[in-house]
Amino acid sequence: MNMKYALSSMLLCLSLFCLPGCNDNETPSNTPDGEEIEEIIKSYDWQLEGKWKYASGNDSDFSQTLVFEKNGKGSYDDGTLKWYCSNNQLYIDFDNGKSIKDCNYSFYGATLQLKNPQLSYILDCPFIGSWLATDAHNHFTGSTFYYTFSPDGSAECFTFNTSGIWESQKYSWFRTQNGIQLLFNMTTTKDLICQADAEKLSIQGDGEFNHTSPFYGKWKSVYSQNGIINEEDENFSTIELYQRTHDDYVYYKDDYFVYYKKDNKYASFQGLMSILLPNRSLLIKPADGNDPLFLYFRFYYSKDSGKVYLELSKDNSFTEYTRYEFVTAL
Repeated sequence: MNMKYALSSMLLCLSLFCLPGCNDNETPSNTPDGEEIEEIIKSYDWQLEGKWKYASGNDSDFSQTLVFEKNGKGSYDDGTLKWYCSNNQLYIDFDNGKSIKDCNYSFYGATLQLKNPQLSYILDCPFIGSWLATDAHNHFTGSTFYYTFSPDGSAECFTFNTSGIWESQKYSWFRTQNGIQLLFNMTTTKDLICQADAEKLSIQGDGEFNHTSPFYGKWKSVYSQNGIINEEDENFSTIELYQRTHDDYVYYKDDYFVYYKKDNKYASFQGLMSILLPNRSLLIKPADGNDPLFLYFRFYYSKDSGKVYLELSKDNSFTEYTRYEFVTAL
């Protein structure tokens, strides 16, 4: 009797020990025919969250807008969608029956690059654009004068050297949960703890920046390679740099440049202007139809006055130049 009891106890323990585990991620499911189905482990990449607008790709008929919400919900042009990530690939099911599966993807700044199908989307992201240190023209106190963040992931940071002349460092940029990470030469990173809205960028340790460019406004000449320029001097001048916008009837692609000589009420020279930041030059197309004019620019910071000035020259060596002081916004 004792032997039968011992034997039955051993069989019970053995059967319990051999029961399958309870981890669904490790145990495949079965079809009615007994065929195993690989378990899908879903995740939701926070970098995908937001509103994306179509930029380019092989399929121009694809959705112009994608909106990814948390936990797999979303929408597109004409309906709703469901999405998730698995094994670093993106899966999207549209309510019209279409789908994207096994899609590799990557991020560059505010650009989402899908591999299959080959499509690019740009995020509605507040970081994109030009950012000028608050009150930089009249009272510059920070270390960084100007930032630019392009949708494609390129960025440029402008500071001043010991001589007061501006200089820049180019980076790649990526979004992080705390702001932005800058990557230099594919080796060195710099994390910016920051937040932005449509008007202002706040960077921890670097101050506040306004969503604007350092060029636009009214400027007056104060200095040249020959020395100080006073308002009563014959070589005194003012310039006005306008940022062109669009209205319901006309779209202006170019900005506008106006030059006034001393005591002139009417412009001595004016025309459409393009700011060529990579070339550090202004391309001006005169209103009178004459040949285009290139003016090279740079910014100069004076520790004595605490102001930042705009310097213009007809050659990039700046052997002859005019230094302008910011007067007012336009």
